[in-house]
Amino acid sequence: MLREVTATRYVAPLTSGGSVPGVVEADDLGTYVVKLSTQRC
Repeated sequence: MLREVTATRYVAPLTSGGSVPGVVEADDLGTYVVKLSTQRC
């Protein structure tokens, strides 16, 4: 089972690759690489 954390700060984009993931800090004091998606209405 995956645990859920909440991102608390966007640190920086990773500039390599086409999808441009970002580095975020979370409420568990961890640092994660995440892929952000845009939501279309």
